[in-house]
Amino acid sequence: MPYASLRNAIPRKTNKERSQPAARKKFGLLEKHKDYVQRANDYKRKTKALASLREKAAFRNPDEFYFAMTKGQTKEGVHRVRPAEASLPHDHIALLKTQDMRYVNMKRALDVKKAEKLQAGLHFLTEEAANKHTVFVDTETEAETFDPAKHFGTDPALVTRAFNRPKLETLETPGAVLGVANVGELKKVRKARKLAYTELGERLKRSLSFKEVLEHMQVEKNVMGKGRKRKVQEAEDGKPAVFKWKRERRK
Repeated sequence: MPYASLRNAIPRKTNKERSQPAARKKFGLLEKHKDYVQRANDYKRKTKALASLREKAAFRNPDEFYFAMTKGQTKEGVHRVRPAEASLPHDHIALLKTQDMRYVNMKRALDVKKAEKLQAGLHFLTEEAANKHTVFVDTETEAETFDPAKHFGTDPALVTRAFNRPKLETLETPGAVLGVANVGELKKVRKARKLAYTELGERLKRSLSFKEVLEHMQVEKNVMGKGRKRKVQEAEDGKPAVFKWKRERRK
């Protein structure tokens, strides 16, 4: 035994495999024994895998079906299985829907507030005045020959106005009535008013769509709640489905 230890302690000459001769360098590197072992093991592994696949194909049942097959697909010749989606607890989903409802409600409130502000700053031409100015006269003849422009002392073109109706003497005074300086300013005012009406219409339409979304989300939240229920009407025309809950006795 001591002699064996001494023999192993003596340094030996390392046996090196010869390299590719210079005359055969055009064929590439010379394969060593370790390269052959690696290539042989790879060949055996692939041969065994092919034999296993051929055996499975030979014993395959054509009517075989698993529900997991619905989650798999072949992409570029490689079979992949879609990972299962992580399902959240029921209370977590309800909390997320509540937060979504708060966000949608906040956006709708902003649109409604902005629309009210725009509507307050614009004068609707189709809107009729709530107040009326009634003038009383003594005789029927005066009523038939009544001249509103003469009575109010203003220009006939301004009689229909309920506000900003200046007198004739005011109109005759230079610089007393201020208006649009030129045609360019008038175009700017009309363009700004048109843009304001367009924005008002868009915000009113968006607030209405937000309201419909809130109704759908509220129905979904109620359906996720407790209690037996059944659907009595399908969703239609942007309105959510209608459910009816079974009455339960309160303790």
